[in-house]
Amino acid sequence: MNKHTKQLTVLSLIIAFNVTLSYVVKIPVPATNGFVNLVEAGIFIAAILGGAKNGMIVGGLSGLLLDLFAGYPQWMFFSLVIHGFEGWVVGYFAYQKKNISVVIGLILGSIIMIIGYFFAGVILYNWAAGWASILGNIAQSIMGLILALVMVPVINKIPQINFKN
Repeated sequence: MNKHTKQLTVLSLIIAFNVTLSYVVKIPVPATNGFVNLVEAGIFIAAILGGAKNGMIVGGLSGLLLDLFAGYPQWMFFSLVIHGFEGWVVGYFAYQKKNISVVIGLILGSIIMIIGYFFAGVILYNWAAGWASILGNIAQSIMGLILALVMVPVINKIPQINFKN
């Protein structure tokens, strides 16, 4: 299998797993007509292991597909952009493999997601919805960060998921 095919296969599997996990584990937020989920975990994992481009692909497509399948199509394109940019930023910093770069990337990516969904809530609904999204999105980022930091060392040991080969 050539490198491009392998990378496409791995990204597809991460996206499918991420969307499935996030669809199963979701907490509705009535004030925003949205939900809190585990989508950050897959985005952070793909970005840390695969860099900016892979983080952007997994982030954007996971967010878009999750919203589509979960019945929140009004959020799809916001999720494509917000999670895609989040994944790119995390991957840009974290792929350097320096602990401080990983931390900076995860924090900046989380801030992008929280601010992005604040403004998406304002655009789709009103200021109250934007403000109501902040706490849930902070919790979502923290859960994703913890899962990613636990899973990355485990996944790193699986040779088939090595993006460098």
